[in-house]
Amino acid sequence: MAAKTLEPPEPPEAMEDIAKEYRAMHEDILRHWRQEVGDSARLAGAWSFEQLAYWYVGGFIARGTLGMFESVAPTVVAVVGRGGAKAAQWFRTVLIRTPPGEREALQRLWMKAEAEGVAALGVAERAELQSLLRGMEQRLRTPLQDKYAKDKLREWARQEYFEVLHPQLARRLGPDLMGTYPVHHLIPLEYAHLFPTRNINVAGNLVGLSREVHSGVNSVWTLVRRSSKNVSASEVEGVARITHKHFGPWFHVVYDPSKSAGALATAQKTALREVEVMLGL
Repeated sequence: MAAKTLEPPEPPEAMEDIAKEYRAMHEDILRHWRQEVGDSARLAGAWSFEQLAYWYVGGFIARGTLGMFESVAPTVVAVVGRGGAKAAQWFRTVLIRTPPGEREALQRLWMKAEAEGVAALGVAERAELQSLLRGMEQRLRTPLQDKYAKDKLREWARQEYFEVLHPQLARRLGPDLMGTYPVHHLIPLEYAHLFPTRNINVAGNLVGLSREVHSGVNSVWTLVRRSSKNVSASEVEGVARITHKHFGPWFHVVYDPSKSAGALATAQKTALREVEVMLGL
């Protein structure tokens, strides 16, 4: 007698961005299939880490599967469960720390779950999926050692900083001078495991600075590394605050050594002294 199109309810406002990205992922899947790219591994392999992160986060939430991982990966579930772009950006940093073989296995299993439904996964496949998430959880609390992952995180940080966060500084510096400006993590990558729920590449943790200023900041962290003390998360945050306090005037600006060399040397000495006192060195 009548027909109408059934539409799902609109997502909550906080979920709108991730819902859009998730739908875009499915449009991308369909477009690839129409172009007769039928191999799921090739399809997933063509995506960037950012696209994959949105795909996973959106899928985990939309399919209500987070509960099956909570016991083995509570941190992953807690952050991903918040939804939104921030959760996807955080998960991208988790993916880059995941070994290639495990990333491929995750893509294979989740492609099947998306195509046929989570119920289509067998007992062994569900166990494998849980094992993969357990590995992610454990690596979140393990110091980052993999060179490829560290280089990729630095590459993303630099791209985000100059292209999205501070394009005006990039224009002022110009291509040549910009190459001499490192993008520094206020909380360095080597301490990321002390802050498992944080995106180490979040905007507030990234600063652009000249090599001269970077050298001064690094001297503070070198002091921390050379001490025999195992620093805690709160102490790392304390050191980061000290570096921000004393070197902050040269963050996000074009450095002029003729005006700042003396002040920079004083800032370095003061910062080193404060860190020694704070850590009892």
